[in-house]
Amino acid sequence: MTRNKAKELSYYLFFAFMIFAKGIGLDSGDRLYYVLSGAACLCVGVKLVLTKYRGREIAAMVLLCAIAFAAYWNSGRLGIVLSVLAVTGLKDMDVRKLFRLGTTVYTGAFIFTVAAAKFGLIGNPFVVHEKGGMELIRWGMGYSTGNVFHISYFMLTVLLCYTWGRRYDWKRMLGLMVGNLLVYLYSLSYTGVAVTAFYLLLAFYAVKRKRLCMIERIICQLPLPFCLLFSFGAPFLLEYPAVQKLDGLLQARLTFSAYYLQNQPFTLFGARMKDVPNFWIIMDNGYVYFFMTFGAAAFVLFCAGYAVLIGRYSGLGKRFAGRKKKEGQETERKKTKRKEAETEGCRERLPELAVIFSFLLYGIMEQFLSNAFMNFSLLFFGELLFGELRSDRAADADGKEAAVFGVFGRKSGWRTVLAGGAAGIMVFAVYFLAVPTAEFIPAPVTALNYVQAQSMQISVWNEAGSKDGLKDEMAAYGRALENRDNLSGAIREAGVEERLSTEELEAAMEYSIPVSVQGSGNYDTFRIRLLELYYDITEEEYAVLLDRLSAYVQETEGERYSVKEGIYGERIWKSAGEDRIEHMNRDKGYMVEKAGPIAEMEHIRDSVFYAVSGAAAVMACCLLHSLWSDNRKLKTGFCGRSGV
Repeated sequence: MTRNKAKELSYYLFFAFMIFAKGIGLDSGDRLYYVLSGAACLCVGVKLVLTKYRGREIAAMVLLCAIAFAAYWNSGRLGIVLSVLAVTGLKDMDVRKLFRLGTTVYTGAFIFTVAAAKFGLIGNPFVVHEKGGMELIRWGMGYSTGNVFHISYFMLTVLLCYTWGRRYDWKRMLGLMVGNLLVYLYSLSYTGVAVTAFYLLLAFYAVKRKRLCMIERIICQLPLPFCLLFSFGAPFLLEYPAVQKLDGLLQARLTFSAYYLQNQPFTLFGARMKDVPNFWIIMDNGYVYFFMTFGAAAFVLFCAGYAVLIGRYSGLGKRFAGRKKKEGQETERKKTKRKEAETEGCRERLPELAVIFSFLLYGIMEQFLSNAFMNFSLLFFGELLFGELRSDRAADADGKEAAVFGVFGRKSGWRTVLAGGAAGIMVFAVYFLAVPTAEFIPAPVTALNYVQAQSMQISVWNEAGSKDGLKDEMAAYGRALENRDNLSGAIREAGVEERLSTEELEAAMEYSIPVSVQGSGNYDTFRIRLLELYYDITEEEYAVLLDRLSAYVQETEGERYSVKEGIYGERIWKSAGEDRIEHMNRDKGYMVEKAGPIAEMEHIRDSVFYAVSGAAAVMACCLLHSLWSDNRKLKTGFCGRSGV
């Protein structure tokens, strides 16, 4: 193996390992992610050793690595180091070939992850959200959240469109747009569906538009400053009603950014966030996250790099690429270099601009801007260090890159699509009509925004007068309440014998100290909650259960305990001080049964999933048959000619 082949292979392995890790939904919380990252670092290390660099390139690489390692040391986030290694290892590499490799690896990983999650081979995280006035499930489909699922599809569309190049047409755009809507059906991500649609339209415009006019070039310079002004300016304007409404549409992202910008220190080389009051205050803005986590030095280079790339790719560089000197003051060598610079400055790169603008827009609402294996536009930064990274400038003309995932280019393409569509409609109808809708969907308490409960407060004489003493009294009351005879008697009197067992009733009990009691310091009251876990038991029946249980304890314990204010219904929210869902007893493994529209929606989703799977299977069979037929014709024709 030659030196050049070895260094190319080592970088391809590095990129493949990392893109595969993201394709199957791994992040810094997974052990396998660190294993793949370690293997990837070894590969890129080989690439760096085998590559020859000039002095100024080495100086720039040392500066970038120093800033990245300083940011990693201070923040504890490894992503910036991997991103810098990805950029510094790009010398002598072809970005288009890299995108082709990424398309192949990532497509396979994405399809496997979604299918494995749907069929229960891997975990399928979900949360219950309220959308359109009803509760619906947002599925992660193998990824950590629904938002990440849609980000993953967005990344897939970027890889596909950039790989197709000029063969990206309205038919492919329509197919990817349909996929965008199908992913939204599960992710329910407004951000994801909007930004993905924006990219698909912008990429189509970039393919069809050969040159930009001056007004378009000027407009191209606006997205980056707009994103920066919005990210760092809007959080300080939350007193205005219009900004508050926008903050609501963005699910409090501006409020969260305001907290970090106003309460956390600004640093030069990054920092760990400290004393964050609530777990749900997160930095979902990529610009704020980058600045606060990795520091001002890395952030300035990040913004400057994008500004230079946008100026160069939009064609503004031709005015500044090289100024002609006076007659006789310019050597032939310098004249040649100036003309090359002018040519480079004049050549617009519209597909690259579409990729950059889409990731910049997504960065307003997600924090992955600093990760080169999610934000593919960071790979273009290699051109700032090493010059152009494309050896096949005529790739769009000869269409080599379009051989991947192309169906419509074949004569039988539309027949294949129509056959797949007919199969999908048939599968949808059969599944939707023949398979009964589930009565309910079981959901863990941690996946809910709230859980309903019947509650009451119990006053007790606490001789110790301390919090620990109140906890002892609460535990004693719980033991008396959960007596088997008491539980079975309450179930019988509430008339739910066929729907609830004593074990289930015991598991649905929760005991806690109200926040108001903890704040007052007068530890004489605790609270009992009976969580409403089952859809076919009404609030009134739960209230009767709790009332009879407390009555049994009163009969045995006398006046030691007394019910305060009676039984009342309440909704326990995911984040509400010490009473939030996360503070419940995790060992009980609460599962809440959700019925109604949420179950009906899951039946529709399942019908769509199996319909899409059936359509894809039929299209794959048709495509394979077409390829086999073409191959057979070629062999037959070749044999005939050889026989002559």
